[in-house]
Order: sequence, then structure tokens, then C-alpha cells
Amino acid sequence: MSTTPTSRLLPILLNAVLLVGGHSSFAETIVLPNVTGFALGQENALWSTEFRFTNTSNEAKTVRVVDWLGVSGALQEIIVPPGETKIVSGWELIYGGHRGAPVRPEEDVFGAAICEVDSGLLVQSSIQTYTYTPPGGGNGTGGDISCWSWMGGYEIDDVFSSCNPGTGPVSVHDQGFFLLCLEFSIPWLFASPGFRRQNLVILNPDDRPSTVRISITSADGRVTQTNAMSLAARSFVQINDLFRQPEWAAFMAAIGDQQFKRPAARAKLSADTRVYAVGYVISWENNTVSVSLPR
Repeated sequence: MSTTPTSRLLPILLNAVLLVGGHSSFAETIVLPNVTGFALGQENALWSTEFRFTNTSNEAKTVRVVDWLGVSGALQEIIVPPGETKIVSGWELIYGGHRGAPVRPEEDVFGAAICEVDSGLLVQSSIQTYTYTPPGGGNGTGGDISCWSWMGGYEIDDVFSSCNPGTGPVSVHDQGFFLLCLEFSIPWLFASPGFRRQNLVILNPDDRPSTVRISITSADGRVTQTNAMSLAARSFVQINDLFRQPEWAAFMAAIGDQQFKRPAARAKLSADTRVYAVGYVISWENNTVSVSLPR
């Protein structure tokens, strides 16, 4: 029986590893769920996001945007040199840096980017929320924006100006899609819609429809309600003001005055396809936002 010398096998095996998928097999798939340019939402909330890709290694790392949900974004590669941080706005991520800033807030775009990220890259995002006041009550240029951070707020007069980078909550992204039937949680919900609105984004990346089960439990653990919802194939679904939706009226009735005393709640989700979800709690007063990533 003939054998192949180890010295000849090693290069073959190494090449096989490096050629899987056309790049290093050490890349991992993650979801960036909150990619926005200047998306105009409820209460004239104007949303934008900033992404930072930090490479602390001594070799270049790559972020590959391989798919989008909710928006037709650019497929692109972002190279991060050794020891550097690459800063990319949501607008640049969607358009691949080939289009200038939006000329007015109704040119809004938002969605989720699916990325392959080389191992060792730190991926972070910050959401900046503005309150847009259009001149004369209509949408147009020249309106005022109130930019709020966790330290307070200030006003600027030009719709094209931006808040200080990184003024919103910072999220670390290291999670891909959850496999079918695997239960995961959104641990931070706010079940008091008179004070803050709770939004929920759910993603189905697969080429077939999905049924998602959502179970929400009150802070004291006394009340749990489970609802099922259908998602179309390859869909990005945002549920605004979750606890004012008719499907959750029974839950709100059951917790009663607890919504004013202990409004915290948590959710568990599972689906019959791959799925991803993220929660946002937004202040009615000034549109500041907190983010609850899945676990």
C-alpha cells in the first residue's frame, strides 16, 4: 500500500481550507439588523446608524455584505487594515459609498445586512435618533432637527447635518440567524405604551414562508401570552408600538397596573425557518432609543 508523505499532504489540506467559499473558513455570518440612512418614522423620528469595524490584529480583515432584507442594498467588501477602525454610515453601507447624502428625509431606506466577517473583527453599531420638524408642517429641506443623546439634546438647523457620531446606544454584533425551531430571547421589552413605544423587527432570510411563535412574559412572571404570526419568504417585518396591537390586548389587560409600576417584559421566539429578531424601545418625549439584541 502506497502512502502520501505528510509534507505533501499539508499544502493540499491548507489549500482546501482556504478555498472553502472562496475565502477563509474562519469567517462567520452575522446580521446587522438596523441599517438606516435617514428613515422617517413615528413622531417624526429620523433614524440613522453608524457602523464601526475594528481590527486589532496584525493582518487585514474583511467584511463581506452578501445579502439584504428589506432594502436592495449593495453587495460589497470592506477591507479593514491591521490595527485600524473603519467607520461606515448606514447610508454608505446600503449604497456602497457610491451615492451622496439624502437630500430630504423622505428619501428613507432601512433594512438588514447579512455579512460574512473575518474572525477577530469587532463589529459595533450606534443608532442616532433625531426629531425632524419639517418647515410649514410639510416634508422638505431646511427643517429643524433635535439631536438627542443619553447626555441630553441640542438643536441644529440644517437637515443635512448629523448628530455627533456614536451619540446613541452602542450594540456589538456577533450573532447570525437562529436555526429553525431553536428558541431564543429578546430580554428587554417595555410594556407601558403610554410612556415608551416598543418596536419589534423580525427577519426571515429563507426562500419559504415562516410561522414565528412569540411568547411574552411580564416582569413578575405571572403573565405569559403566546401569539403566532406568519412571515413571507425573505422578509423584513417591523411591528411598531407592539403593546398597542390588538394581538397583545389580553396581555396588557392581564398585567393591569403593573404597566405603570413594573413595565419590564421579556420575549421568547422560535420559528420553522431560520429567523432573527431585535427590539427597540423609543421615548415618546424625545425619540431616544434603546436596543435589545437577541440572545
